[in-house]
Amino acid sequence: MRGKNLHVPRFRCLGAAFLLMLGTGKVLVPTVPLKNGAEMQRLALGLYNVPRDQVKAVVDAGLAAGLRHFDSASFYNNEVECGEALKSWMASGHDRSEIFVTTKVWTTDLVDPESACRSAEISIEELDIGPVDLVMVHWPMPSKHVEAYVALEKLVRSGKAKGLGISNYSPADYEELMKVATIEPLVNTFENNPLLYRKEWCDYFQEKGLIVQAYKPLQRGGPVLESPAVMDIAKKAGKTPAQVCLRWNLDKGNAVVFKSLTPARIQENVDVFDFGLSAEELAQLDALTTPEVMEEAQRHWEKRRCGTPAPWGEGKRPRRQEISS
Repeated sequence: MRGKNLHVPRFRCLGAAFLLMLGTGKVLVPTVPLKNGAEMQRLALGLYNVPRDQVKAVVDAGLAAGLRHFDSASFYNNEVECGEALKSWMASGHDRSEIFVTTKVWTTDLVDPESACRSAEISIEELDIGPVDLVMVHWPMPSKHVEAYVALEKLVRSGKAKGLGISNYSPADYEELMKVATIEPLVNTFENNPLLYRKEWCDYFQEKGLIVQAYKPLQRGGPVLESPAVMDIAKKAGKTPAQVCLRWNLDKGNAVVFKSLTPARIQENVDVFDFGLSAEELAQLDALTTPEVMEEAQRHWEKRRCGTPAPWGEGKRPRRQEISS
């Protein structure tokens, strides 16, 4: 094993009762404890841009690779299929407590508190696996996100959701939220990879006790995988560039959401717990983020948080039975 960062103290492996060997001889992915007492795997399989007719195959591949953490959202427009795939797996002899499922409320449903709750409840109904583990506000829409989050708190109190989280929140957004919120968010998920290292955000939220969860860790197959620094470290480690990028986020103390339609790639992305990056390698990857990239990311963030049409259009989300599939 390489490097000095194989163990990140804030995370731990599953308890002894859950360290079960899979049929292929693999061990389930290590977890992080949340403040509400739940355990959440350090890796999640994202369902963004997964076509409905491929969801079951993707979820099945994730389960076969040892993943039990699935990241969904109303915007992904495939929660019925996600729920069906998970229910099929549970029907084969598994328990609901073995999996962790997140959903999110899109900006089109942040227009008022009632619409935010309605959207989350539709997601819970479409997933149809009982209380969802985490409900997130997908983007901190100015003048809307705080009221929406506070409205979602009633889902936790009623038992429809086990916890709340936030997505794409800056430190300023979080501070605005916490002036009013009575149920603390457990997780904040935002884009983070070696070419877009949001160090200030990571440090801030980790200090506040939230789990930082990185999405787009591979830039959806983008330039980070062709970075000479990443490729050099990968060659020396006997790993792929994707595995190095995932390990970088893990060694930063973050959880990670990745997406793939290919079973072999899903397995590859899970096989990142047998090596670590040295302090020198981490610093080398940290240095890849440039001011220009940060400025562009800030512009994109400002645009998205102000609202983006959903797959169903500009208005509130419809129930699936109200539209053609």
